[in-house]
Amino acid sequence: MRETDEVARLLQELKSRSGLSYGALAKRLHLSTSALHRYCNGDVMPTEFAPLDHFSRVCEATPQERVELYRLWVVVRATRGNRPTAAPEPVAPAPPATPVPPATPVPEAAPAPEPVPDRAPAVPSRRRTRRRGVLAAVTAIALLVAVGVVVTGLRLRPDGETDPARAADAGSSTGSPAPSLSPQLSAAAVAAAGASLPGATGGADPSTSAPISVAVHPSGWDAKCDQYVVNRPPSEVPRPPAVPEAAGWASQVGAVPGHSRSVKLTVQGTGWDTVLLTGLNVRVTRVAAPLAWNAYSMGEGCAGGVGARSYRIDLDAARPVPVVADGSGSLPVVVTQSEPAVIEVTAETTTHDVSWYLELEWTSGNRKGMLPVDLGHGTPFRTSAVKDRPLYAYPAGGQAWEQAPARQ
Repeated sequence: MRETDEVARLLQELKSRSGLSYGALAKRLHLSTSALHRYCNGDVMPTEFAPLDHFSRVCEATPQERVELYRLWVVVRATRGNRPTAAPEPVAPAPPATPVPPATPVPEAAPAPEPVPDRAPAVPSRRRTRRRGVLAAVTAIALLVAVGVVVTGLRLRPDGETDPARAADAGSSTGSPAPSLSPQLSAAAVAAAGASLPGATGGADPSTSAPISVAVHPSGWDAKCDQYVVNRPPSEVPRPPAVPEAAGWASQVGAVPGHSRSVKLTVQGTGWDTVLLTGLNVRVTRVAAPLAWNAYSMGEGCAGGVGARSYRIDLDAARPVPVVADGSGSLPVVVTQSEPAVIEVTAETTTHDVSWYLELEWTSGNRKGMLPVDLGHGTPFRTSAVKDRPLYAYPAGGQAWEQAPARQ
């Protein structure tokens, strides 16, 4: 099989580039030298991707090489399976054993019915093998569709049509994030219903227990740059908090992030399986007129940085989609229990009050799904425009909020 040869070639290339011997590599990977030889020669394909993933990390493979290795492994496992498991089939010369009873005397002809049941299961077993082959082929096609993202990068939904439902909904809350208000990854996707984010999607089942955990940091990486809208006069708003206390400060005064909301996600595997994050989506659950409250700035002269994987979202777009920030990396990316990934998202609006949440697409072996990401317990993120709102800043060394030039 061509993919098997490609896996062997890539492993041999990585080993050669690392300068390590088979013995040294085997010790680091906690494998036997003979097993490592079989992997590198293409004689055996591991049932889990973890050994190959560890191999690529020890040999310092590039992210592109690791993703390509995962793609090839998925194809080989889906179409061929592990070669040693196929070995018992040749041992099925059980039929030659059946002639032995005829060679015995006639009195022993009574046990002869026993070989007949032995042969009968052989037919269903072959049928089961064929069925498994068909299922494997179907699984391979489905996985190849998912892994196609590996080559094309982040999958984003089409952005061509105007959204009449969004234009008509100025101030009303939709009971569910209808497809007209939120982008779709594929034609088969169905929007999740309600703010509690239940529901199902075609091809990616959110009810599937995700082998990843996501830590959400609502204040993001540039809390000093944040603006908030608060339904209080300046005399009733405490001074700006230190960055670690920003979330508590916002909760105390009932503040809503203004103009933009920065969120940092730390994604980590929960078990031994390797997980590939393949896509990031945004779902809008409500669009209303911007809050007519005062705006408060947390700092002056700040500028947000660009993380390893940073995305920007225009919540005012007819179909908002995450766009990779200039100079940033993007999905797909592999995560494990020991190697998390950080994804930074900034969502902006200049004309609405928008409630929204994120979805992370993942795949692991023959499993895949979507994991909703919000503030917890189904509470979506929220961002309101600050255009034309009174803006207040707290000058360094000052004792009170002072009105500042309004920002867009």
